[in-house]
Amino acid sequence: MSIDFKAMDKIAEGKTKIIYRNPENEKTVYMVFKDDITAGDGVKHDVIPGKALIDWKTNRDTFELLNRKGVRTHYISSPEEKVALVRKLDRKINLEVVSRRVAAGSILKWSNTVEGQRYDPVITQFHYKDDPLHDPMLDDTYIDYIIKAKSASEYAVMKRINEQAFGYLEVAFANFDIQLIDIKLEYGIIDGEVYLIDEISGGSFRLWPYAHKNPNLNQDNVLGELNPEARLDKDTYRMGQSTDMVKNKFAEIANITAGFKDID
Repeated sequence: MSIDFKAMDKIAEGKTKIIYRNPENEKTVYMVFKDDITAGDGVKHDVIPGKALIDWKTNRDTFELLNRKGVRTHYISSPEEKVALVRKLDRKINLEVVSRRVAAGSILKWSNTVEGQRYDPVITQFHYKDDPLHDPMLDDTYIDYIIKAKSASEYAVMKRINEQAFGYLEVAFANFDIQLIDIKLEYGIIDGEVYLIDEISGGSFRLWPYAHKNPNLNQDNVLGELNPEARLDKDTYRMGQSTDMVKNKFAEIANITAGFKDID
């Protein structure tokens, strides 16, 4: 029997999901995926029929892997297609936390790094989540100060969880000859603790296939070892590719993450 969301209270609706109150358990909510896709801080917007189902599959398989690995997430289960049951937030933290292994995307425009530069260890940056302000990045020095001076331990916890999740997913994608370039995740407070929340789907990370078998990924720059032209991520949409191509790329990701169930 499918869940009747028409009889439920809608708590919130965002760009890609709707959140409904769970009348049977006030500690949980339903997260329903939409076919919408956006870019450019919401300026670019399309509806891609079937995208919700694809994103739901990727989200399910990725969160179930992270849960098996002991990462603290809000995800509980996927009771039906396009629906996730998750823990209800006490408070959302209005930050996007980005961990990077390889330089790509916006970091090339505002720093003096070059595409393909490898970070070891990964670097993690905090962005204030606000589309009109273009999600500005918070200064690392100031974050270190407020952690020490104001006991703002949440930042340290978010950084630790983000890099922990990145590490598990980097290894998982490597099983399929894919390099996880970077990942953007979000966090909230549940029962006084920091939890990884929201969704993890094709718009959450950059994924570049290996350019050849057994690449040397321990170099300062790994661009020659990877194939960014065959990228499987949301950059295809940002770069103006057709929505059909974007859907196909996201479907490829879902096919890969379906194999995560075989990873201990």
